[in-house]
Amino acid sequence: MRKALLATTILAAMIAAGSVQAADLATKMPVKAAPVAPAFSWTGFYIGAQGGYAWAQNDFSKSYDPLYPADIAYYGVNDANYNLDGGLVGGVIGYNYQINNIVLGIEADANWADINGSGSYYNGNPNFATTCIQQNNACSSKIDALGTITARLGVAFDRILVYAKGGAAWANVEHTAGNTDLDVIEANYSASPSSTRWGWTVGAGLEWAFFNNWSAKVEYNYIDLGSTDVSFNFTPNTYINPFVSTVDQNISLVKAGINYRF
Repeated sequence: MRKALLATTILAAMIAAGSVQAADLATKMPVKAAPVAPAFSWTGFYIGAQGGYAWAQNDFSKSYDPLYPADIAYYGVNDANYNLDGGLVGGVIGYNYQINNIVLGIEADANWADINGSGSYYNGNPNFATTCIQQNNACSSKIDALGTITARLGVAFDRILVYAKGGAAWANVEHTAGNTDLDVIEANYSASPSSTRWGWTVGAGLEWAFFNNWSAKVEYNYIDLGSTDVSFNFTPNTYINPFVSTVDQNISLVKAGINYRF
């Protein structure tokens, strides 16, 4: 009888100990997995700086004296075609929005530029070798500022973005024509009309997010400013009448830059 009571007591103690251990295990917090780093995203506003090199084509044609419009048949055969080149530096601002691996964006940039060149043409008469508008004239063109307003469409490969862009473009252009004669000072004259011209642009680029919010890019842009008439109102006009000439311009840009994304 005494042995049976002892066995029963031991069994009850073992059952109680097991219940306490099971309850203790049930109250323990489950082990959580290590947090996963979020995937890189191109979404956000950004600002940046850029610099590059540009080359351009400047074509004058259909030059004529507006006081004698019938002479366009003669002067209209004259073409002044020459190249411009130079550097640029400026800033950019934009916004990206990423959907899966597609990146949509809008961007605007403005640049100071030093793009210039000069040239001449031959009017078909062997007795009159000419440069630009009139015999003995000097002719040149320069672009001192330009910019674009574009939409962007890209494909993201994590921190690498390949994109195309297109939209509007502008450039501040000045053309200079004139005559310099050291022997006959009275025969000197010049004109430098300037204007801000608008056109269109397309381009493509590659951008690499190399550190947190910082990225570096390289891109190519083609800008077409179309055709427009330029009036050369020479001063003094003692020896020369005003001239009108149609100019057609296009510009190619290669730019490299760095952006900070907010």
